[in-house]
Amino acid sequence: MPIVRLDEATVRRIAAGEVVERPASVVKELVENALDAGARLIRVEVVAGGRELIRVQDDGCGIPADELLLAVERHTTSKLRRFEDLAHVLSYGFRGEALAAISAVSDFEIVSCIPGASSGARLRVRFGRPARVEPVGAAPGTVVTVRDLFATIPARRRFLRQDATEVAYIQRALAALALARPDVRFEFIVDGRIALATPGSGQLVDALAGVFGLETAAQIVPIEPVPHDEVTVTGAIGLPAVSRANRQTFFILVNQRWVESRTLVAAAEQAYHTLLMVGRYPIGVIAVQLPPERVDVNVHPTKREVRFADERAVAAAVHEAVRRTLLAHLPDQSPPSVAFRPLSPPAVQRRLLVADPTRAAPVMTRPDPEPLPVSPIEDSQTESGQRLPILRVLGQIRQAYIIAEGPDGMYLIDQHAAHERILLERLFEELATHGVEQQRLLEPLILELAPSQLEAFERYAGELACLGWEIEPFGGASVAVRAVPAVVQRSIERVLLAVLDELAAGGRGTTSLEQVAISTACHSAIRAGQELSLPEMRELIRQLEQCRAPLACGHGRPTVVHLSTEELERQFGRR
Repeated sequence: MPIVRLDEATVRRIAAGEVVERPASVVKELVENALDAGARLIRVEVVAGGRELIRVQDDGCGIPADELLLAVERHTTSKLRRFEDLAHVLSYGFRGEALAAISAVSDFEIVSCIPGASSGARLRVRFGRPARVEPVGAAPGTVVTVRDLFATIPARRRFLRQDATEVAYIQRALAALALARPDVRFEFIVDGRIALATPGSGQLVDALAGVFGLETAAQIVPIEPVPHDEVTVTGAIGLPAVSRANRQTFFILVNQRWVESRTLVAAAEQAYHTLLMVGRYPIGVIAVQLPPERVDVNVHPTKREVRFADERAVAAAVHEAVRRTLLAHLPDQSPPSVAFRPLSPPAVQRRLLVADPTRAAPVMTRPDPEPLPVSPIEDSQTESGQRLPILRVLGQIRQAYIIAEGPDGMYLIDQHAAHERILLERLFEELATHGVEQQRLLEPLILELAPSQLEAFERYAGELACLGWEIEPFGGASVAVRAVPAVVQRSIERVLLAVLDELAAGGRGTTSLEQVAISTACHSAIRAGQELSLPEMRELIRQLEQCRAPLACGHGRPTVVHLSTEELERQFGRR
């Protein structure tokens, strides 16, 4: 094929693909523009996950009418004038591509008014084709409306996830920006409902409450700023009690810019070493401040990544600040120094659920019920010898592991993982027979949920009810808990909030019912650090012996580590 010059429309759409990956990219770019415009109130509204509508309204300085057409052209910006300015850029935007890229792949409208003007101006761009600017009545500030995102690019539109997932991406971006700028009031409205709101008081603690909810924010502690070779680390981090199953609620800010940095995340997580269970991650926000010339912000089309002049020094500062903060708030903590390492290869199974395929799935209170998941190997498990033998309990280590003797050596049992497996099988056994047993509360428990928790409750309401939770909306962000599954023996409030947090983060399991069951079993189980009597340990092991899939918990972690008699003899030089 001969070499030809691409037409302008194709060039615009290719360029847009670098900047606009999904609705969250649109929101992030528009909100950053609003922040650069000096806004103190930013309201974001989305419909259908951002496919049908994204609207960002701010009270910033606005755009003059004679500059609107220029604003939607590529490489036009008010943030810098020459290449050398990139070494000192402190604004969020500077590449001059956001509005051009967004307007190329959507039905785009911008209405803006500068302070003191008698009227504003409106410009509409339909998928890259601008119309003329016309006067319109408007309040000072800017309103950008994006409709039918990717309507002319079916391939890109098909790759978008479900509405709830796209909303979660948007909410994460807004949470990061709200934590970066606690002096700005943020409102996020999803399909007419407020999903996130911060007061704009200028206090990080208030922004944390708006993002995480009051209950969780109470367990997040501030990092006292200590300069470290021109690098200052501030922010706030969660205590180990409020860890999460993924990294989605941990944010890194560099000069108030939200970035993704594996190195800095790893440095912060290393500070939690021995304080968090394997597979759990901290929450919070780390704010790194350093001279702009020591960080390159122009290394990614969406400004998602940065490059440091001395990345190792920045990582060391982050690690020191986080570790110092944790030790200051956990003075009596004595982290275990023994690493968890199986002495012989364990038969670690994948997550196994135990629904009996001969039984009918229960009817769920939702329009499209999902069938109970069936373990593909549960019937072969006995044949392959994966059932536990009869064990004799000897004692407990670190109030976390049970020591037991079997006919072929020593067994170490993780008491939390084992109890989680037991409760998970009990839930599905009850579900497949007479229904999950409940315990009703004498009085309803009223809880205020964080935006992400409320969204998870609404999304999984049918599954929660199917598994014994009786929860009703109670106005605003509050719910009333009237009954819980009988397996919940710990603090009902803490268990439910932990379940909703895990579900909001995606959960574990192949179906939504499975996700709720795994999470409910996990957070209802006894924890590491809980001392058990000898009869309690014996009963726990007896119940684990009766499980169909006893070697892994619902999250796939091993419940048992086996040290054979032959391995013991080799370790002691008897062979």
